[in-house]
Amino acid sequence: MRIILALAMLLFTYPLLAQKGLPPVGKIDKADLEMKDCDFDKGAEALTLIAWGNIYYDRGIQGVSFLNTIYERRIRIKILKESGLSYANVNIPYFDNNNEEKILKIDAVTYNIGDDGKIKTTEVGKSSIYSKRINKDYSEMIIAFPEARVGSVIEYKYKMERRTDRIKDWYFQSGIPVRYSEYQINVPLFYRFSVQPTVVDDVEVKENITDELISTNDGTLSTQVLKKNFIMRNLVGIRNEPYMGSAKDYQQRIEFQLSQFDYGDGRVLDLRMKWSDIIKELAKDDDFGKQLEWEPNGTASLLAEAKQLRDPESKMKLVYDYVKKNMNWDGDESIYSYDGINAAFGKKTGSSGDINLLLTCLLNKAGVPASPILLSTRENGLVNKFYPFVKQFNTVMTFVRMNDKYFVLDASDRTSGYRLIPESIVNTQGFIVEGEEGKWIDIIDNKHKYKVMAALRGQIDDAGIMKGDCLVNCSDYARKDRRESWIKDKEKFRQQYFTKAYTSLKIDELTVNNVEADSLPLEQKVKFTSTLNSSGDYRYFSVNLFSDLEINPFVSDERRTDVDFGYQQEYNIFGNFTIPENYNFETLPENISMYTPDNSVMFNRILQAENNMLNVKITVEFKRTFYTAAKYAEFKDFYKKLVSKLNEQIVIKKKATP
Repeated sequence: MRIILALAMLLFTYPLLAQKGLPPVGKIDKADLEMKDCDFDKGAEALTLIAWGNIYYDRGIQGVSFLNTIYERRIRIKILKESGLSYANVNIPYFDNNNEEKILKIDAVTYNIGDDGKIKTTEVGKSSIYSKRINKDYSEMIIAFPEARVGSVIEYKYKMERRTDRIKDWYFQSGIPVRYSEYQINVPLFYRFSVQPTVVDDVEVKENITDELISTNDGTLSTQVLKKNFIMRNLVGIRNEPYMGSAKDYQQRIEFQLSQFDYGDGRVLDLRMKWSDIIKELAKDDDFGKQLEWEPNGTASLLAEAKQLRDPESKMKLVYDYVKKNMNWDGDESIYSYDGINAAFGKKTGSSGDINLLLTCLLNKAGVPASPILLSTRENGLVNKFYPFVKQFNTVMTFVRMNDKYFVLDASDRTSGYRLIPESIVNTQGFIVEGEEGKWIDIIDNKHKYKVMAALRGQIDDAGIMKGDCLVNCSDYARKDRRESWIKDKEKFRQQYFTKAYTSLKIDELTVNNVEADSLPLEQKVKFTSTLNSSGDYRYFSVNLFSDLEINPFVSDERRTDVDFGYQQEYNIFGNFTIPENYNFETLPENISMYTPDNSVMFNRILQAENNMLNVKITVEFKRTFYTAAKYAEFKDFYKKLVSKLNEQIVIKKKATP
């Protein structure tokens, strides 16, 4: 960090403020233990009763940092359901590279009602609290609550020493409801922070300024400290909903950025980072920019072969395919190569940082200009490009600009082709690490869709048994998803796409082709047998088979998050069904075209019956990728009608005997 020269030798100490209005650890109201449900968020699996945080400044390390911060956190959670027991396994990540963050003390207890009806408090033993390394930079402290069960309340608090003068951001809201959340900051007035609240509910703010004595080598110095409390109450949980982005994007929070240092004599030092500063730091970072200077051992023949190719795209594909084939992703998302791309290539395994920095390096060595691009996956949450802070990003990929198009390559994902923008970062923003300033780019894929085509043939006999076959072709993002599912678990693939939605249907044979041919659709050939529902002389069947649109995921009356598909979608069903000669088509669904008010979703169906033959053509298109929560009611109603229309039954009736 920057050292403020005028005050670099000062040592600061601030006492911890007492928690006001909160019960101390070890004391709990019996009513909280007897609680069966959250009164403001019914059906929650768990409830945060108390979320309290406090940050203040302490003496730094002479010659290293001006001030440290001390961060204290206390959490008390009520377990309401069996599924809520996952909250009794706590993971506290911290940045421990060079002891940048250090957890000094942890206390944890479990509260239960004993057999005698009295409150029983059990301290969590040292054997249930331990640290685990995540990577070179991060570790996590793990707390397991062995006495936790449905009805229990767990509580933990810890103190963290941080070699930084930055204030940690605070999230009032989480995946479960929060009854009380308070964040307390204590900031010397010579520090100036920009504060960005992202809230929709009321925030109670208390503040006052007090005089504090600062210890120095020469004695003491009096300065003023701003003490500020932010309090929110009764916040509903942000639960996972179908086709949502990151829950973090919807959590009410407050974020801080150190902006200035006021010397008090009219001089003000600007401390705000710029993206150009990030570029400079990354360029000289041994785990990032310096890695791009290597030529990894054992790649000389690849580079020689690539340099013989004249077409840049062919050259790029050769190197990309080589890295994909020779490297295995270890599951760790990172923007750095901690052990180096040479070591990772030698082991044939590594993080996303290892693999994609290796790819970037090799492309440049092969004569294809490439740059690292920093990204936050949709699951990790949106980045704020007005807040230059590298820890917003959780992964790095490779950016290649070629004439009038660009490619974003992720060689850690073996299931995707180079033409397809990685699904995890579609509809996000990326920061290209190039030049002196870098460049932001919107990652949007308007060329590729989630595309499914199903071509059906069905033959129905007198007993009401349909024998049929179907060709399902999946392209672009549908190909990527299904190929990944097929490779991972073939039986689950079969269940998910071909049996789960059809209780009366049996798959007799399933063949999957073009698994390794990126330029071709994933071809799935199915032979099936289905027993038709019947009532007297009537039999019923649906033509909506294997389309991916059999089940409506949008059934909740309310939605708290936006609908984010990530990509456009297109579904086509072609069908040819033959019924027995002694049956007639009694009822056919209407031929129909149906659109949303903004024409972003289109449904078109044409049915033609002649004698004992039915021909079907159905098309569904989603031209938009994003629908706001505010428009959910309208979107939900249309989707309900869409699925209802798709699943309308064909009714056939046995002819009367002459």
